[in-house]
Amino acid sequence: MAVHNGNKANGTPSPLREASADRGRPPRRSSSMKHSADREVCPKCGRPNARLIGRSETFPVLYLRCDDCNHTSVAPA
Repeated sequence: MAVHNGNKANGTPSPLREASADRGRPPRRSSSMKHSADREVCPKCGRPNARLIGRSETFPVLYLRCDDCNHTSVAPA
């Protein structure tokens, strides 16, 4: 019986994973990395350290949290 997903008991990688790793794609970024495009000016302290933490689906607003003063605010989109 052939094993198509690799042998997990001895750590043999699956052929599918090997093929996707050889494509030369850059590694995935960690979700904890901060992107400069997600930075906004904090309405409370005025520093450009507010991170975008959410968007409203029903209203055109953005939810921000400042890394300096830890203030959470709502801004128009």
